[in-house]
Amino acid sequence: MPKIHVPEVDDWTWTTRVTERHVVEEILRAADAESADLLVLTTSGKHGFLDALRGTTTEHIVRSIHCQVLAVPTMASDVDVLVESQ
Repeated sequence: MPKIHVPEVDDWTWTTRVTERHVVEEILRAADAESADLLVLTTSGKHGFLDALRGTTTEHIVRSIHCQVLAVPTMASDVDVLVESQ
């Protein structure tokens, strides 16, 4: 998991959860359990023949989730995520 730097912002709640379950099912379950308004995730695009046929993890999430999704493209596997408040 990449390092995540989260700011202290009034009225924002941050939850970090690590699991070994199926990623799409777990993200959908967690978003539903938390009544999420927004899901922010990184995406590295399609990898290989099966992603081209079945779709990427991000595509599966976007098709099934009940809230807005912000998918941030990444070029490297080890990315430091910096969230800044405005």
